Amino acid sequence: MELKEALEAIETGHAIWGVPYAKEACEAFGVSFPKSLIQVYESERDPLGVTMYHGPDQGVWSLDLARHVAECLGVKDKARGFLGRGSQAREYARLVADKLGVTKEA
Repeated sequence: MELKEALEAIETGHAIWGVPYAKEACEAFGVSFPKSLIQVYESERDPLGVTMYHGPDQGVWSLDLARHVAECLGVKDKARGFLGRGSQAREYARLVADKLGVTKEA
């Protein structure tokens, strides 16, 4: 995975990524992938309103992934706080991109 795709993966706070994809994103950033990021999602119990078509499944919430990457790269504490998941994830992605010297194309 290229860095641009990894940034796109962390800038959405509403996605649940498969474990292999989340691991690839961490590798692109050069950070660890702790098992604690993995959650089991079930339609009946999930407060995020997730519907799993094939029953319970494992995944990584994109906001948790963004927070982890920002923390590993030492920019998490610089993030402004937002109430929305997407806004918070974009803030983490912005700080990560700045730290890595990556500019987003228009």
